[in-house]
Amino acid sequence: MHQYYMFVALELARDRAAEANAQRLASLAHPGEPRTAGIRRIIARAALAVARAADDEVGRVALPSQ
Repeated sequence: MHQYYMFVALELARDRAAEANAQRLASLAHPGEPRTAGIRRIIARAALAVARAADDEVGRVALPSQ
């Protein structure tokens, strides 16, 4: 029984190593994130902050129960 569990553990480790290798190769195949993506992310975060601030100023609106 011990040998069976050892075989399963080794097979799982091999599968995980193959998956990690595939992800590593895929990341090497694609160039780094373009500079514009970072700018878009900053603009989106700023817009979210403005929207949250506006919601805080307005306050919570009570929804009528049906």
